[in-house]
Amino acid sequence: MTGQAIFPNWPEGHGPRLAHWLVETRLPAQVKQNVERICRSEDVRHVALMPDLHLGRLANNGTAVATTNLIYPEAIGKDIGCGFSTIAFDGNAERLREAETASEVIAALYRVVPALKQRGALDLPESLAARPLSDASLVRKSQRDGAHQQGTLGCGNHFVEVQEDQSGRLWLMVHSGSRAMGQYISDFHLDQASASKTGLRFLDLRTPAGRHYFQDMEWAIQYATNNRLAIMAHVAELLEERLGLQTDQSSYLDSPHNFARQEEHFGRIWIVHRKSAASARAGELGLIAGSMGTTSFIVSGRGNPDALHSSAHGAGRLMGRQEARRRIRPRDLQRQLGRVHYDPGQLEALRDEAPAAYRDIRAVMRAQQELTRQVACLTTLLSFKYPDPRN
Repeated sequence: MTGQAIFPNWPEGHGPRLAHWLVETRLPAQVKQNVERICRSEDVRHVALMPDLHLGRLANNGTAVATTNLIYPEAIGKDIGCGFSTIAFDGNAERLREAETASEVIAALYRVVPALKQRGALDLPESLAARPLSDASLVRKSQRDGAHQQGTLGCGNHFVEVQEDQSGRLWLMVHSGSRAMGQYISDFHLDQASASKTGLRFLDLRTPAGRHYFQDMEWAIQYATNNRLAIMAHVAELLEERLGLQTDQSSYLDSPHNFARQEEHFGRIWIVHRKSAASARAGELGLIAGSMGTTSFIVSGRGNPDALHSSAHGAGRLMGRQEARRRIRPRDLQRQLGRVHYDPGQLEALRDEAPAAYRDIRAVMRAQQELTRQVACLTTLLSFKYPDPRN
């Protein structure tokens, strides 16, 4: 639907086209300000708001933006390439239902999936080492932090979950991104970017600076995918050892949600920025995750043109972290997780990740029926997270 339904005074036919698929009919003031900021920024031609829209710094999460020549790194996010990956196993989840087995798996996950960095000497995969970054300082950081953060999860909303589909088949889902490298790349290029009239910073793809950002962004997207693959390999090895299960390689699916790409829409080529929004081209498979321990979905895109062939990426926060920590008690989180296996020692620290801090994922799915079709429903059996260090 167009912007007038939620922005009554939106001047249709003037400035960028605004379309949205929102759960709520009213937006918080800061979220609305960010929408108006991106719409007023130079070269922005089309903005699509997803059902999981929520506050981000300067540019909201759950937004797809089309431009002609300018690239806005803040409309992609600093965790470039962040996304979900999933793979199925050749068996069911019966053994994981045993509390003792689940506790053993969780304890082992702390060993095989670290939060911050891997120990020992590590090198980047050849596919990344042979792909040059645009500046020597970024190359040095990739050889140091980039190498040692392969296969690390990060904190906060990033997770490893073991799930089952409607048939009882076991699945593994991972949410992680480009770790420190995405931030290094974003910060490096933002320092060289021009300020728009709204305060957002941009680079021009027709210039070397713009092309260098785009090149480094694509490097970070590949790094993030490799990072998730490394995590999945470690967890799959663990589950094979503990449960005797093998992965089904044909089921692997990767779905990033912080990236930009040149795409054809409305008969011309645009730079489409997605910040916490998934690609949903017609027939394209993607992943939409619920909040901690709730249902996630494998979906097929409908290729909705007004949405820039995009969809929600998840449930979307309703409470900021500080508000969630004030309002949600450990026993609230315990009740909301129900039968999901987790580390009970983290109840206090993970309150800001409680399902109550997020939208109901089913409301998000109902709101985007024009954007995606549900292929499979994945119910969480085990959820593993590292708490935000600011807790």
